[in-house]
Amino acid sequence: MMTSKAILTTSWDDGHPLDKKLADLLESNGIDATFYIPRQSQLATLGESEVAALSDRFEIGGHTLDHLALTTLSEDETARQVKQCKDWVQDVTGRPCEMFCPPLGKFADADVRCIADAGFRGFRSVELLRTCPPKSTSVVADNGDTTELWELPTSIQTNPHGRVRYLRNTLKRRRVRSTITALMGSKLSDWTSMTERLLKRTIHHGGVFHLWGHSWEIEQNNQWQSLERVLSMLGRHVKNGAIQTMNNTQVCRAFESK
Repeated sequence: MMTSKAILTTSWDDGHPLDKKLADLLESNGIDATFYIPRQSQLATLGESEVAALSDRFEIGGHTLDHLALTTLSEDETARQVKQCKDWVQDVTGRPCEMFCPPLGKFADADVRCIADAGFRGFRSVELLRTCPPKSTSVVADNGDTTELWELPTSIQTNPHGRVRYLRNTLKRRRVRSTITALMGSKLSDWTSMTERLLKRTIHHGGVFHLWGHSWEIEQNNQWQSLERVLSMLGRHVKNGAIQTMNNTQVCRAFESK
């Protein structure tokens, strides 16, 4: 049962070794998270023993076996990548794997059916500037069975984006409120300022504030100090009870009975 109308969740993609540094920062600030980790990727990834150790602290979600964009794969290969990454995470961690994240944020309707058929509770998209609850969709399998699948959008990525990038993201999905935010917002390229703005909205009106990113990208763009400041600020709001923190699965569960 929710004790606060405002929820904070975070998620981190690709399973880079720098995720260990990220996990320490999250833990020290009392912030929950889901790490979406492939078995292997184009960049370095955590070893299986490291993934298992991380799962003692945070939720691990599926991210395909080989970090491949679903839209580039055949139907059979998509099904294999999605189902077997779930099996791999569960074998490595000894825990259920309930959430999935399509690599590069790319997926089609047929891929959503694969995610549901694999038994995931939900998936996280790369939709930005959202503070709404996850959306539940009834997915009909080939055998006629219906499965409830949750789609979890995001609020802010830990990476500087310009107005054009935000507009492309919001217009593609026909999100009026997010498009207005992208059109009217100042300091759009300052993701820390955008975090403060959308967090205030979430605390005041309720909803879900979702911060996400890649540890390797934070390193590449020299964003660690900015992230430390943001996580410290978020942690203070968690500590004073203004917002409660959950992993991605817990967010979906919180709205299942609503």
